[in-house]
Amino acid sequence: MVNAQVASSQSRLQEISRILIEARRSATALSGFPGDLPGSFADAYAVQQLSREIWADEVVGWKVGGVPPDFVNTFGETHLVGPIFAQSVKYVSNGGSADMPVFTSGFGAIEPEFIVQLGETREADRLFIGAEIASSPLPAINKIGPIAVICDFGNNNGMIVGPEVLNWRAKGADSVLVECMIDDQCVGSRKVGDVVASADRAIDFLLANGARRGVEIPDKTYVSTGAITGIHEAEPGARSRISFGTHGAFSLSLTAAEPSG
Repeated sequence: MVNAQVASSQSRLQEISRILIEARRSATALSGFPGDLPGSFADAYAVQQLSREIWADEVVGWKVGGVPPDFVNTFGETHLVGPIFAQSVKYVSNGGSADMPVFTSGFGAIEPEFIVQLGETREADRLFIGAEIASSPLPAINKIGPIAVICDFGNNNGMIVGPEVLNWRAKGADSVLVECMIDDQCVGSRKVGDVVASADRAIDFLLANGARRGVEIPDKTYVSTGAITGIHEAEPGARSRISFGTHGAFSLSLTAAEPSG
């Protein structure tokens, strides 16, 4: 009886993974979460792992996102992680621009973030200005909650890596004004007081999460350390400019995700 229940549970998680992956591959929005939500973060990460195993791309980074306060008491977790794949990463120089796909009729958002590339030691970590492109075939993914977010690759569909911030640990306590414009309107602005502390919190959480789940986090892995000015929802056709003050700025345009594979 126990084995049958385990097999049934595994089959349900596999079916969730299959539907989410097919939606991403076909760039087709879903009307809702596929079936019943998993009941725990452990099961949600199991779905994520199943999807990673069949997604035809290499994991080169991880996003670290916050769990909304309403869900913290329920699950006892304050953060979550999702994989970032090589083909979804774009690199821009100061003043440069990139096109980033989001799912039409799904969820799409722009999130300015500091990006860390892990070194052999914490002193060897590198820091870049950048952005995460949050997008999912599930239009209400964030309203459904962190279980859905974890299941669908952390609601990630890309990352921009901009100019490097040199000697960042030495000047990490300096304040940095981060601003996000979408279609010529400022949608978010925030002064970051201690870049080192906020980046290290994200790194520590990711490494602990990976150790707990048996997921290797090798050197040179990128870590998208969390939304700075907010989660700015936007659709294909939106144009954005993101500034990190004296550290540089870049632009991006959202395009409609196309079927792949």
